[in-house]
Amino acid sequence: MVEKAPAPWNLTGNGYVIVYWFKKEKLKDRCFLDDYLKESYLGGRGCVMLVDYKSSKVGPYKELLFIPGKIRFEGQNLYTISKIFVSTLDSVVNGRENWGIPKEHANFSWMSDKNTEQIGVEREGHKFFGITMERIKFLFPFPITTALLPFPLVQTLNQKVYYTNFHGRGIGSFARIKEVKVDRDFFPGIDDHKPLLVIKVDNFKLTFPKAKTASYEGIS
Repeated sequence: MVEKAPAPWNLTGNGYVIVYWFKKEKLKDRCFLDDYLKESYLGGRGCVMLVDYKSSKVGPYKELLFIPGKIRFEGQNLYTISKIFVSTLDSVVNGRENWGIPKEHANFSWMSDKNTEQIGVEREGHKFFGITMERIKFLFPFPITTALLPFPLVQTLNQKVYYTNFHGRGIGSFARIKEVKVDRDFFPGIDDHKPLLVIKVDNFKLTFPKAKTASYEGIS
């Protein structure tokens, strides 16, 4: 049985932020947005995040998520997580309940070798996402905060809307994607998009506050 772990959460760990510029026409029907959000989809700056949480309110877990860019929602331009997998059921249940984030459970492999990391995500023995990341060695690390890449979130789940503005900081370094393979039945096809920026973030501290919530009848 999964125990409730209410917000706020303070998390630590390491991971990657891969920033893209998404074109609305190309991605609208391929990014796992619910149908009632597709007409308000604006595209623009979005990202993939790969995170190895070392500590959280529900213990360590790993995460793969996709933000397809902005949506126009209730008069605001906001971001939404349209696809997300995590490695523990505790994170699935509490992520949905606390912030309306549509987390799904999957198994992760995360192997490090000097400046390279290989990350895989699978369900029922089927590997649907695999990526090899490489840190660019000759560029120096730098401090980074979410103020540089803000992603104010809106999520809708079970006739309810959740607004969350997470914040954090860590040590960043530039990285590159050496290889990526995606099964598009499970995750958006980032393998045919060129990233604007790839940042490896180490020793981050991240806070997910309690979401602001409201009922929402527009959910289909």
